[in-house]
Amino acid sequence: MTRNRWEDDPAAIAEAERFYSFVGQYVISFQWLEGQIDQMFLLARGHDEWNETHHWLAGLRNVDKINAFRDLVQADEPFDRIQIDGWYEHFEQVVDRLHTERKRRNGILHSQFLFDFLAIGQPIMRSDVHRRGHDVDFTQEDLSQARCDEIMGELARLAVDLNFVCVQLRHVYRLS
Repeated sequence: MTRNRWEDDPAAIAEAERFYSFVGQYVISFQWLEGQIDQMFLLARGHDEWNETHHWLAGLRNVDKINAFRDLVQADEPFDRIQIDGWYEHFEQVVDRLHTERKRRNGILHSQFLFDFLAIGQPIMRSDVHRRGHDVDFTQEDLSQARCDEIMGELARLAVDLNFVCVQLRHVYRLS
């Protein structure tokens, strides 16, 4: 980060601070999503397996945790089958959105951020390079206030939908 190009501009400093706040809010909100999934596993595996479940969860990559969550819900045990029309289709959409959000989270956390454009009144740019064998994928994104608000709005809608899923699962939980 070459802060010296914009460090004397109060508007640029305010924009950088807004961006730092966005990243913090995003990470904490994403962790809440992951915590909801963790709670479903803790409930499903039971209090007697609390420590083992925490250990198991800590060893999972997020992609594997989401897939295991899908498998848990589809297994119909210890959660009874939900009798609401379209519920499982809605659940699959939530799982797909979790995977999409996971990819975005990885993109945000593993990117480089260019603050240089603040000096000319432009937003911070996210730049991400992925190497897959001999191929290279390059993505970039301007993280303006409007774009950050859009991202947080999408994350909030996902949080509401995941919460509804988890509440419904708690209602059909069957103690073994």
